[in-house]
Amino acid sequence: MKKIHVYLLTATVAHFMAKKNIALVTGGDSDEYVISMASARMIREQLDPSRYRVYTILIHKGRWVYTDEGKDIPVNKNDFSIQTGEKKVLFDCVFITIHGTPGEDGRLQAYFDLTGIPYNTAGVMASALTFNKYYCYQVVSRLGFAVPEMIRMTCYTGFTEDDLIARLGLPVFVKPNEGGSSLGMSLVRKPGSLSQAIDLAFRYDREVLVEEYIAGVELTCGVFQHGGKVKALPVTEIVSKTAASYFDYEAKYTPGAADEITPARIPDALTRKVQDASVLLYQQLGLFGLTRFDYIHRDDTLYFLEVNVTPGMTPTSIVPQQAAVEGISCRELFTMLIEEALSGR
Repeated sequence: MKKIHVYLLTATVAHFMAKKNIALVTGGDSDEYVISMASARMIREQLDPSRYRVYTILIHKGRWVYTDEGKDIPVNKNDFSIQTGEKKVLFDCVFITIHGTPGEDGRLQAYFDLTGIPYNTAGVMASALTFNKYYCYQVVSRLGFAVPEMIRMTCYTGFTEDDLIARLGLPVFVKPNEGGSSLGMSLVRKPGSLSQAIDLAFRYDREVLVEEYIAGVELTCGVFQHGGKVKALPVTEIVSKTAASYFDYEAKYTPGAADEITPARIPDALTRKVQDASVLLYQQLGLFGLTRFDYIHRDDTLYFLEVNVTPGMTPTSIVPQQAAVEGISCRELFTMLIEEALSGR
C-alpha cells in the first residue's frame, strides 16, 4: 500500500471530529470563468461529505454570493461569512478554484491572509509572480532553467513585425502575459500574420509576449505538498490533434482533441528530470497546494513554459489523470490539499 494513503486510512480520529466548513470559491473575472465553474462542479462532487460541509461561493463582477435554494445570499466581506436563516456560517478553509484573476494572481490570497482563513493555493507573492509569465521567466532563468527567448510588448512598444521576426524568427507564439487556458494565444508561422495575432492577444491583456517557438515534446507534471513533503505526480505527454497543432483552448477542453499520455512515453531518466525540476521549482518559487508545471523537451534540453497555481479540475483536466495513475482518487487528493491547508504549513 502506498504511503500516501496511510494518512487517510489511519487518521480515524478525524471521523469523530465536527465537519469543517469549506468555501469552494469559483467564478472570477477573466475569460476563464466557464472553466472555473466546470472545475468547481467536479471538485464539489468529489469533496468528502463525511468530513466537510461545502458551500460554493461565486465571485464575479463584484458579486460575492452563496446560492441556497435559488436564493442568493451575499457574503459578508468583513469576515467572509454568510448568514443562512438564523445561522452565521464561518469557514475553516477556502478551496480556491478560480482560474485567472482574482484567484490565481494573488488578490484573493491577500484578502484571505487579512481575514486569517487558510486556503489551498500558493500565497500572495508566489501567485502574483507565477501569474505574470514574463517575470516568472526571469526568475526561473536565474534559477538555472532554460526558457524560451521572448519579447514583452505593451501598447507603447515600438517593435515592428520585421524587428520581431529578426529577433525571434518564425514561427513564434503570441500570448497574453497574464492569463491561461491558451485564450488569446496564436502560433504565427508566416510573415504578415504577426500584427493580427498581437492585436488578438491585446484583447485579453495589457501586455503581450512574442515568444520563440520550440519544436519538441510537450510535457507536464503536477506537484503538491502533503505532510510537509513535496511530491511530483507522473509526467504527462501532450500531443495536440487540433488544426493549431499545439495545446490550444480546443485541445485542452474538447474531449479527444489531444492525446494526454500518462505516464509519458519518455525515458525514465527524463521522467525523473521533469519531476525533479518541478519539485525544485515548487520549492524555490515558494509554492503551496496543487500546481502544474509545463515544459518542452528538445535536444536534451528541458525548457520551462509555465506554472499553474490553480490547475484545471474539469473532467478533461490533466492533473486528475496523473493522480489516478499514481493511485490517488480525486477525493483523496482534495482531502489531502484541504488537510494540508488546515495544518498551517
